[in-house]
Amino acid sequence: MIIRVNLHPAKKPKVKANPGAYVVAVGAIIMVVIVFGFLLHAGDIDTETRKVYARNAEVQTKIDEVNSRIQDVGAMQTKIKELNERQVILARLASIRQGPQYVLNEFGRLLSNPKNVLARKEAVEQEWTLAWDPDSIFLKSFEEGEDGMISVSGKARTMDDIYEFWTRMKSSPILRNVKFVESKDSNEALTDSSQAFSFTAYANFNYQTKEGLALVDSLTQSNDVSDEDGSTPSEAAEE
Repeated sequence: MIIRVNLHPAKKPKVKANPGAYVVAVGAIIMVVIVFGFLLHAGDIDTETRKVYARNAEVQTKIDEVNSRIQDVGAMQTKIKELNERQVILARLASIRQGPQYVLNEFGRLLSNPKNVLARKEAVEQEWTLAWDPDSIFLKSFEEGEDGMISVSGKARTMDDIYEFWTRMKSSPILRNVKFVESKDSNEALTDSSQAFSFTAYANFNYQTKEGLALVDSLTQSNDVSDEDGSTPSEAAEE
């Protein structure tokens, strides 16, 4: 008797896959990926938003700084304008205060003889008589009128002294339109032959104009040079 043995395993029947479960699995995976991606994107947006806010804050800070500087510049310009106006006012006040002083100083120069060589040379060119005695003139009054007009009166020993004083007044850079008004015998004589006289002139100090201020400034600088070395401007130039 022959027994046959089937060595090949029996084939199991194939189980058919459920398509619905596959679709659900795939959908779930896709949803996970989408949610993860959304979370990542949301994180990036939040980071960028914070950066934008930070930039805006920096820009606003700079804008505030610029506005503050603009206000400071405006305030500084106002202060500079006020200081300039004050300087102009002070210069005019100085002109009014110092103007008559320099006119009187000029008469002091006219009523003295130059001492250094350069000043003597200038005096000769202006037709001064260097041998003249300034003590021959005695000023009694000095009056200032409108528009810089001045009146000077006094006594002199002779008419020649009056003429010399008149010549020197005409050579002055400060005086103009010098006019001899009158001369007469003096009742209060220095000597028996003394003469009373009076002059009118205009001083080149129109106190509220640039010309007057410029002249005061020029004279001030000249005096500063004289004060520094103890000599007059003419002496300094000679040296």
